[in-house]
Amino acid sequence: MPCTATPVTRLPGARVPLYSRVRQAIRDRVTSGEWRPGDRIPTIRELCEVYGVSRITVVQALDTLAHEGFLQRWQGKGVFINHPPSEIPRFPLMSFSEETVSRGQVPTSRVLQLRREPATDGLAARLKLRPGQDIVLLERLRLVDGSPYALQQAYLPEHLVPDLAERREPIDSLYRVLAETYGILPTNATESYMPIHLRSDQAMWLETEPGIPAFQVERATSDQHGRPIEFVSTVLRGDQSVVRLRLSRSPPTSSGP
Repeated sequence: MPCTATPVTRLPGARVPLYSRVRQAIRDRVTSGEWRPGDRIPTIRELCEVYGVSRITVVQALDTLAHEGFLQRWQGKGVFINHPPSEIPRFPLMSFSEETVSRGQVPTSRVLQLRREPATDGLAARLKLRPGQDIVLLERLRLVDGSPYALQQAYLPEHLVPDLAERREPIDSLYRVLAETYGILPTNATESYMPIHLRSDQAMWLETEPGIPAFQVERATSDQHGRPIEFVSTVLRGDQSVVRLRLSRSPPTSSGP
């Protein structure tokens, strides 16, 4: 059944981008039970009138929700609230420090670089930055039980973390700093693993030999408002890394006697 476009006078999150506020407003109407999976949402024109925003803002919000799997477009029929994709496995989102502690080991960090710089075109696209907006680069050597384990570069939108580049206190857990200092809660992320061989400069920091196998891990993270908050590239020593996945298979269903 189609959803009604009851006028909404106020969008949530006055400090976040307008498209993200529209996105959150749509999600809120689903989580509240007003709109249900399978319902067709109002048209773009109707949503523009409801929220008092431009067409491009609504389109950006809908594109984000569709990318997240929250909405489904049907050609000639409209846009529908998606059913939760229960078949897609989800894993806890943890920081490097939290993952290390969960294994019974001790994490520490050494900051190699912390500075503000212009965003490249690629980072601007990943972090949805406007032209001229800067990023903060935080590069750290991550240690486990005192031994070099990972070389990590985190890129964050500077306007979300003002003064982070001037921080003098140690940054052992970036996620804790984001939560306690900026009210940013890392909530969702996508992560990819790629096999590589260590370059000479990477091997130097990780105190091993150039050319040995390693993993390059890329993570893109969003916060509780759906805003992109970081892109992280991490190089893990392959001789100390193991990727384990727990898999299961549902029993086959009977098709009858």
